[in-house]
Amino acid sequence: MDPWAEDPPHHQGEPLPWLLPLCAGVLGAAALAALLWHLPAEQPLAVAAAVSALALALLLPVLAMWRQRRRVRSSLHQFSDQLGGENWRDAVQHLRDDGFGAPSAFDALASGVESVLGESERRWQALAELSADWYWETDARHRISWLSGLAPQAMAPGGDDAALLGRRFDQIAHFRAPAQGWGALHERVARLEAFRDLEFQVHGPHSMCWLSISGRPRHDAHGAVLGYEGVGRDVTERRQAHEQLLASEQRWSTMTRLAADWYWQTDAEHRLLPLGAGQHHRVDAALADRIEGRTRWDAHGDALTPQQWADHRADLDARRPFRSLQFEIEGGEGRYLWISISGLPRFDAAQRFIGYHGVGRDITTRKQAEALLLRHNEALQRAVAERTQDLQQMNLDLDAFARQLAHELRTPIGQVQGLAQMLGERAAARLIAEDHELLDLQVQAAARMRETLDALLALARSTLQPMPVQPLDLSALVQEVADELPALSRAAPLRWDIQCDMQLDANPAALKIVLINLMGNAAKFTRDNPRPRARVGLRSDADEGKPVWRVSVQDNGVGFDPARAEQLFRPFSRLHARDAYAGSGIGLSIVQRIVERHGGTARASSVPGQGACFEFTLARVVLPQTATPVAATLERRDATPA
Repeated sequence: MDPWAEDPPHHQGEPLPWLLPLCAGVLGAAALAALLWHLPAEQPLAVAAAVSALALALLLPVLAMWRQRRRVRSSLHQFSDQLGGENWRDAVQHLRDDGFGAPSAFDALASGVESVLGESERRWQALAELSADWYWETDARHRISWLSGLAPQAMAPGGDDAALLGRRFDQIAHFRAPAQGWGALHERVARLEAFRDLEFQVHGPHSMCWLSISGRPRHDAHGAVLGYEGVGRDVTERRQAHEQLLASEQRWSTMTRLAADWYWQTDAEHRLLPLGAGQHHRVDAALADRIEGRTRWDAHGDALTPQQWADHRADLDARRPFRSLQFEIEGGEGRYLWISISGLPRFDAAQRFIGYHGVGRDITTRKQAEALLLRHNEALQRAVAERTQDLQQMNLDLDAFARQLAHELRTPIGQVQGLAQMLGERAAARLIAEDHELLDLQVQAAARMRETLDALLALARSTLQPMPVQPLDLSALVQEVADELPALSRAAPLRWDIQCDMQLDANPAALKIVLINLMGNAAKFTRDNPRPRARVGLRSDADEGKPVWRVSVQDNGVGFDPARAEQLFRPFSRLHARDAYAGSGIGLSIVQRIVERHGGTARASSVPGQGACFEFTLARVVLPQTATPVAATLERRDATPA
C-alpha cells in the first residue's frame, strides 16, 4: 500500500458513516408529520404516539452526529500524538486508514501534513549531512538516545555508536571532563536550563580531539520534558589555534615584561600613537608626553641633520623597514638620552597602509660606555706611542752602545792577539815548547773573544735592523750560500739537494743570515760522515689556520738529544763540546729573532746519530711557481778528505 497515495482505495465510493441515520431520521420525521396532519383531534392517544415517534426520529440523527464527532476528535488526537513520535509517516497513514472520518477531509489533511513534513525532513537531512554540526538527543534520564549521521565518527573512536547510546556524557570512558567539570552540566540540566559551547576532550587510541556541544530541553505535545536535544561540533582546529595563540601571547607578554625595548606604533601620517599598557615604565615620562601625537622630526628636529631626517622620511614614504636609527634627545633636567629605534610598515586586512610599528631602546648607557672606551683607547694609544718612542730610542741607544762597545773591545782584543803572535814569532828560538803552547792558547782565546763579540753585535743588529720584504728566489739564494760556506776538513764531500723554483717573499739579507747559520750547522755536523748529505726544501703549509711557507734544512749528521731541543735557540747554549764543534752558540738565537720578525716560528727535531732537521715558517704572500718541486743537486768538495 502506498503511504503517499492521495485517495486510498477503501475510501473511494463509501458513504459517510453518519449520513444514513440522518437521512432515515429526516424521512421518518416527515412521514410522522404527515400522519399527524391527517389524524383527527378526537384521538389523543394516537396523536401522542405520533408526536413521540416524531421526536425520536429527530433525536436519533442528532445522537449519531454527536457520536461521530467524538470519534473524529479522538482520531485527530491520536494523529497528533503519533506525529510527536519518531515516524510521522505512520501517523499520516493511520489518518488515511481511519474509516470514521470524512475521506475527502482526512485525505486532504494527511496530504497537507505529508507535504509539509516531507519538505521539512528533506531540508533537515540536507542540513544534517552538509553541516559541520551534528544532532543529538537524550531521554528523560539524560542518556544519549539518538545521534545524527556524523555524531558517532566525531564522538566515538572508530565510529561505534554502541559505546555512546544509553549512556550519559559523563559515563563515556573516552570523554574527559570539561574545565568546569561535569557537575556544572548536571546542575544546569537539573534546572532544565539550556547550555552553550560546552567543550571537552575525546581521547581515542591513536588521536585526540576537542568537541563542543550545546543543548536545550525538549518537550512533547503536552509540554512534558522528554529529555535534552542539541548540536555538537569538532572544534579541534579552533582549540589548537587558540592554544597556539595563547602560547604566543604568553611568550610575547614574557618578552615585553623582560625586554629592555618598548613597542611603538604610528598612524598613516607617522604620528606616534599612545604607548600600550606596561610600556610607560621603559620610557622616560617627559619623553612619552612630548612625542605622543607628533612625528619624530617635529618632536626632535635637532636630533639629526636635515639630510638624515630626509633620508629617514624617504624610507617611510617608500614603506621600507629601517633598523637602528640612533639619535640623541633631551630627557629633561639637563639630561640627554640616546635612543635607537627600528620599525616595519603595517597594513590592514585590505592591505592599506596604516602606519609603522617597531621597537625602541634606550642606549644611553652603551653610548656612555663607548665614549669612555674611546677616551681610554685614545689615552692608551698615546701611552703606546710614547712607550714605543721610548723603546725605539732605547733600542737606538743600545745599538749605539753595542757598536761603541764592539769598537772599544775589538781593538784591545786584536792587540792581545797580535802581540801574542808577534812574541811567538820573535822569540820562537828562545821559547820552549810549553811557552809556545801558552802563546797558542792566548791567541785562541783572543780569537774566541773576538768571535763572541761579533756574534753579540750580529744579535743586536738582528733585532734592530728593518725587515722590508720582497719577492725572493730562494733556490738561487741557497745555492749562493752553499758556495760561500767556509771549507772544512771532512771525511767526504758534502752533497747538497736543493729544491728548484722556490719562490717566496722575505728580506734577502736577513734570510741569507738564517741560511748561513742553518746550512753552516749542516755542513759542520756532517763532516765526519762518510756519505754526508743535506737538503733544503720549501712547501706550502698552515700554521694556526693561516697559510705559511715552511722552509726545511735537513742533514744526516750527528744530530742531538731531542729532549734538549728547546735549548738550541737560547743565546750561548750549546749541545756539543766547543772542542769538537767550534761555534759561538748564538747563531740559532739570531735565526729565531729574524724568523719571528718575519711573523714565523722556528723549531728543530733530531734522531741522535741519524741527523737533524731545522724548520722555520714565513707568512705566505705569493703562490708557488711550480706545482711539483724539482730537486737540483749541488756537489761541493769542501776539503780533501781527512
